[in-house]
Amino acid sequence: MEKKIFLAMILTVAIAIYLSIYWFMEPRRVQKEAGAMRLEAVEKGKLLYLTHCARCHGETGGPQKRISAINSKNYLEAVDDILLYRIIERGIPRTGMVALSDKEGGPLNQEQMNHLVAFIRNWEKTAPVLPEAPPLKQRSIFIHEEVPYTGSESCIGCHESLDKKHIEVWRKSPMAMTAFSRIRGEKDKTRCTPCHATGLDPEKKTYKEENIGCEACHGPGEKYQEMMMGAEALEGGKIARENGLKSCTRCHKAHIGKADHITLARKGLLDYP
Repeated sequence: MEKKIFLAMILTVAIAIYLSIYWFMEPRRVQKEAGAMRLEAVEKGKLLYLTHCARCHGETGGPQKRISAINSKNYLEAVDDILLYRIIERGIPRTGMVALSDKEGGPLNQEQMNHLVAFIRNWEKTAPVLPEAPPLKQRSIFIHEEVPYTGSESCIGCHESLDKKHIEVWRKSPMAMTAFSRIRGEKDKTRCTPCHATGLDPEKKTYKEENIGCEACHGPGEKYQEMMMGAEALEGGKIARENGLKSCTRCHKAHIGKADHITLARKGLLDYP
């Protein structure tokens, strides 16, 4: 009996020592394997980059004619992996950056796009700090610039994964669901459409989308897309927030008198108290 107890104690101690060594070595093993997988992804991403990206961005990702550098400390610190993936996946309209995802008609699947992101991200350690772009002449007034609107879905394509709750609140709000329906029966929409639709062209009397979309508050999306492709990503985000804070008073002010709003409400066109 004592012999069995002694053997059990030895076995217990041996297991304890083994587990201690395992727990000590396992994080290093996992870290080593993760590093090996990352290097493998970088190598695969390099081939994909040379095949699909180097023609426009150059083999080293430096500044090209009319194309900002992506191998830049400024740019790589401003964009995270999710945003890089979205740009590769869906492209940027009217910039020459085409969608590379097979779901968008491109040649790359999800795994390949992740490899491409890994390769570009690997530049960050040695990326040069390039001179800042010249300051914008009108850094916070995109709303009034003659820049094309891209539509809310274009904005959501990149931002949904970054701020899903915010977008869901907007999607369920009266702004996104019923704002335009309140003026649908109004003959003279020139005084209503600027606040009840998005992307109005006063001369053509056309608009980009019904209801209050992303760009109604933050300004035309194409300008932001251009900034995200360069070293102005942080500046673009700052301007978007500033425009969002300022935009409320463009509609929620006495541009139409309270009496007129009440008249419209009585026609069933507005939910005005």
